[in-house]
Amino acid sequence: YEDFDSPSPGVYMLKSNITGNGAVRNTILPGDIKYRDLDGDMTITDNDLAIIGRGQPIHIGGFNNNFHYKGLALNVFFQWSYGNNIYNANRHALEGNSNGRNLVNQFASYNNRWSPENPTNENYRTRGQGPIGFYSSKMVEDGSFVRLKTVALEYSLPISWINRFYLTNLTLSASAQNLITWHNYSGLDPEVSIISNKVLAPGFDYSGYPQARTLTFGIKASF
Repeated sequence: YEDFDSPSPGVYMLKSNITGNGAVRNTILPGDIKYRDLDGDMTITDNDLAIIGRGQPIHIGGFNNNFHYKGLALNVFFQWSYGNNIYNANRHALEGNSNGRNLVNQFASYNNRWSPENPTNENYRTRGQGPIGFYSSKMVEDGSFVRLKTVALEYSLPISWINRFYLTNLTLSASAQNLITWHNYSGLDPEVSIISNKVLAPGFDYSGYPQARTLTFGIKASF
């Protein structure tokens, strides 16, 4: 409220020394989204665009471990990515509806939005998104992660157990993919990019499917 003059009850006019958000100034209301005015011209234009994230990780890698004991063989593979950001466009649409569409469900987190009874800075008021299409650092999140990518276990039964069945080898196996991922990303999967040109526009998440957790079992027999 301190950004506005109120000439009459319920009427608010943005003060002349307060930066707008790109919308027509006399339409801006308390609880509307605010952006940083980088060029100091008291409004938000293309001149206020700035780099707000890093699409490519600083480094990636993995550890592949193999363990053997008698007839048992265990493979464990970890992978990681560090230093990249993700633009969570799901929040752009579902945490305040910055797309400005009608009748769109929202994330539960949007319950904590600005209102006269709840003057929070967490989310802007209903229909307070400002001009449609502005992206901001509000939706940029840490994309670093460590993932237990693969665990595979094999057991080859002893020859003395299987030769009576005319077998020379019988191996039972089980493997799991994408078991656990440690990350701080609020979306479903930090290893995501839904734009077709992932090299030029990496780390953009808009309704991307997470990598599936899978379990596989097998039997290998030799006669």
